[in-house]
Amino acid sequence: MKINSRIHQAMLMGVLLTLLFSCMNNEYNLNAKVTGSFTDLRDGRIYKTVKIGDQWIMAENFAYKPVEGNFWVYENDPVNIDKYGYLYDWETAKKIAPEGWHLPSKKEWKTFRKSLGARMDVWSTMDKVYRQMIAGGGSGFNALFGGRFDFVSGEYRNIGKEAYFWSSTLTCDGPTNYVLERESADAFLTDYGDPRGGKSVRLFKDLPSR
Repeated sequence: MKINSRIHQAMLMGVLLTLLFSCMNNEYNLNAKVTGSFTDLRDGRIYKTVKIGDQWIMAENFAYKPVEGNFWVYENDPVNIDKYGYLYDWETAKKIAPEGWHLPSKKEWKTFRKSLGARMDVWSTMDKVYRQMIAGGGSGFNALFGGRFDFVSGEYRNIGKEAYFWSSTLTCDGPTNYVLERESADAFLTDYGDPRGGKSVRLFKDLPSR
C-alpha cells in the first residue's frame, strides 16, 4: 500500500511539474519578443513593430497625415502626435495603411487576444490581456491611453484614461473597436463605436500570399 501511495504521489508530482514548466515556457515565449521596424516611405516615419503569435503588429499608434479624410490631433497639440498618433474616423482609418499593412478585422483582433491567453472577453482574462497590452507589458504591444474625439460634442475625451483602436469590421451596432480602460484595468472588444468619431489605429502586417 505504501509503495502504491508513493508511486501515485510521484506521478502527481510529475504532472504538476509538467504543467508548471509549460506555463513558464508560455510566459517565456511571450516575453521573448521578436521585434522589428517599418518605414512608411510616404513621410519617412519609422514605426516599431512586434510579432505576437503569428501576427506582426505596429508597436506604436499610426501617425500618418492623409491628404484627405477626417482626422484629429488630441486637443490640437502637435506634441501628442509623436506619442499618440492621429485620431482617425473609421472611413479614413480603412484607407490610410501603406502597402503591406492593413487595418485589422475583428477576427484578427480575436486572434491577437487569443495569443495573449484569452479566448473571449470574460472578466477572468480581461485583466491578464490588459496587463500585457499596456506600455511595458509582456506582449510588446505598448498601448498608450490616447483617448478619442467625440464627433457629436466636438470634444476630446479620456486621454490618459482609455485607449481605442479601430477594426475594419462593421456590425449592425457600429464598427468593432478594441478598448482599454485604465481605471478598471480591462481590455475588451466592443461593437459600439460612432464611425464619425476619432480613434487610434494600429496596423497589422499583411499575411504572405500562398
